[in-house]
Amino acid sequence: MYHKSMKRIDQMLPLPLLLVLLLILSVSLACVSEPEAVSQQGVEQESRRQESPGEAAVFNPGSVSQAQYEAAMTDIQGLVTELNRIIRARNYSAWTGYLAESYLAEISAPAFLEERTEELYRRDQVVATNLGRDPRQVQKRILRTARDYFDHVVVPSRSNDRLDDIEFVSEDHVRAFTVDSRGTRLVLYNLVMIGGQWKIIS
Repeated sequence: MYHKSMKRIDQMLPLPLLLVLLLILSVSLACVSEPEAVSQQGVEQESRRQESPGEAAVFNPGSVSQAQYEAAMTDIQGLVTELNRIIRARNYSAWTGYLAESYLAEISAPAFLEERTEELYRRDQVVATNLGRDPRQVQKRILRTARDYFDHVVVPSRSNDRLDDIEFVSEDHVRAFTVDSRGTRLVLYNLVMIGGQWKIIS
């Protein structure tokens, strides 16, 4: 059918006009097929978007076996013991080796250090009051660097930590807890496995 029609057109029209008509016909066909291809691509993309939430696995703490828990507990107990030793020795460089880069950046930030400066000042005033001294006479210790934070906050308060429990947040993120005399669980560290080693993220 196509060849017969073309033959009749060829007989009726001059060659230049015939070529123009063929060009218009081919462009029209291309324009009709292009939206279909885009539409199909859009359907595929939408399908992937709809499937992606289901593909994101939600961590189930119940999936942690007793063996995994005990192995992590042993590792983190060793870590806390080592951190206690490092902090008692006031070994700042060794301590930073156990910090994730993001946490070191956080405790080095001016806003963080200003907040800790005020907290330290209020704590020193409470101590002075409890000792019968005038809290207004307490000198504020300004924390300007992560080293200052280590020396004035970490060393006095974190050298005798005790690990009582851990909780898996994900496969490579664990919260370490201590339990105080009233039975309250307090977070010692948030730890993430980085390069085969537990690192402090908060």
